Amino acid sequence: MSVTAATAMVGALTACGGGNEGSGEAGGSGENAAETVSLKLGHVWPENDPQAEITKQFAETVAAETDGTVEIELFPAGQIGGDRDILEGLELGTTDMWVGGAGAVNAMSELGQFFVTPFMFDSIDDAAEAYNGELGQTVRDRLSEETATTIVGFLPRGPRHITSNKALETPDGLSGMRIRVPENPMFIDSFKTLGANPTPMAFPEVFTALQQGTIDGQENPLALIKSSGFAEVQSHLNLTSHVIEPLAIAIADDVWEKLSDEQKEAMQAAAEQASTDFQEQLNQEEEQLRADLEAEGMTVVEPDIEAYREAAQDVRETTGSAFSDLYSLVD
Repeated sequence: MSVTAATAMVGALTACGGGNEGSGEAGGSGENAAETVSLKLGHVWPENDPQAEITKQFAETVAAETDGTVEIELFPAGQIGGDRDILEGLELGTTDMWVGGAGAVNAMSELGQFFVTPFMFDSIDDAAEAYNGELGQTVRDRLSEETATTIVGFLPRGPRHITSNKALETPDGLSGMRIRVPENPMFIDSFKTLGANPTPMAFPEVFTALQQGTIDGQENPLALIKSSGFAEVQSHLNLTSHVIEPLAIAIADDVWEKLSDEQKEAMQAAAEQASTDFQEQLNQEEEQLRADLEAEGMTVVEPDIEAYREAAQDVRETTGSAFSDLYSLVD
């Protein structure tokens, strides 16, 4: 696939006097001098989305901190497929890196379901603290054992809210509605519990499906609702805050193992910096995003959160039964 002019290319191949393309060109961890390596990173967000912008910042920081020996080529907006396609590419060797909502790792491990358990956190800061602490390390270790990928780091993400063409003040309003959800059993079962008709669908297909009436609504963070132009095809923004999941930065194990220790440390440090910067940005922008969407014509609804929380609580005991040890690190 050709990279459009909008695709970001960061780093410089000439930083080390020239280098080779391809993820197999990095020096092993035992080498003192790292060779230049070019990595392909895919995600599904439009380039003007804050998540895409922080991913670009991460890539630029990696290039700077490795003196140009690690170059990350960005493929935004689903250019190389949806989240599932990109994650499968990590295991097949067709893609090197992915950034996306951590729930999408369900394509590789059922642990992806844990990340999108409804009403697990009350705020962006609560979730960030957990994933920067013992919970985050535990799930990173488990994913490393269960998949052929390494989680370089977690970034915070805004709460997910439901958009629709009517007010959803209580879960009763969801009855029978076709709500697009990511391809994840936790999402599917949560919305079934709430009375909706959940419709799994890759993100790049969502706008057209809303436009054509194939689905009645969808749910996502405010930033993605705005950058995707959903105000053009949805009249109501229902502030349910039902899921606060982190973003995960993942890299294929075989690529990670070929990086030098210095390159690995630089990439992890870049992820930590991006996490800190993005958390501050999110907290500053949430209210503005709400105002922007209202200005674009959406009716903002503040629903009965406790009614939603109560209606969804049984999902932990059913779909989430395998994660009781992880829930203990949250509660």
